[in-house]
Amino acid sequence: MTKNKSEPIVKVKNISKSFGGVKALRSGSFNLNSGEIISIVGANGVEVPRSSHSVSHMREKGVEVVYQDLALVPNMTAPYNLFLGRTPRKWGFFIDEKKMRDKTREILSQLNVTTIQDLSVPISSMSGGQQQIIAIGRAIAWGKEVVILDEPTAALGPNETEKVERVINEVNSKFGTSFILVSHNIEQVKRLSSRIIVTHHGRTSSEFNTEEISAKKLVEAITLGK
Repeated sequence: MTKNKSEPIVKVKNISKSFGGVKALRSGSFNLNSGEIISIVGANGVEVPRSSHSVSHMREKGVEVVYQDLALVPNMTAPYNLFLGRTPRKWGFFIDEKKMRDKTREILSQLNVTTIQDLSVPISSMSGGQQQIIAIGRAIAWGKEVVILDEPTAALGPNETEKVERVINEVNSKFGTSFILVSHNIEQVKRLSSRIIVTHHGRTSSEFNTEEISAKKLVEAITLGK
């Protein structure tokens, strides 16, 4: 990742990923500009790193990931999930729950989220959309440079999908956060992103400005490599 504002904030060049003998990604390449939302679509998309080493390295560079399974702890509250792996202490021993609650309310306020009021209930009691918002809130709380979204609304209905998309646009507009959206939802990709990178047979075969390509042509690019 580069900090030079005249250059892309992220450069990915010739990356590959295999699952056993299957080449899911071959020589994948793309750039991400500061403050931009791009989408990556295709049969395989990209593999988002999950090892502790790769995740800690990305966090050091200001990159956070919202995984498809959200990586939330169901029996913990929203503040505990927001501070997962970063729990603040007071006097070196005790968990600073007030600081956690205050930070959580601050993040929800920044995102104009009013549907999450009770921070004492476990995440499992919240709707899928509310859980996704907490996961996005955690990402922007610790890394406002780049957020990678892995199928962010795959399990949500239309109403909750709309709320999550509003939060994504809110974060992008307010903080200038760059997003990489990995999704199979063509209509969502067209609503959110300014550029679309298509993978076909594991290769980054095409790149389009979103406003210049129809949903039909995009499907053809994904399935036929055109």
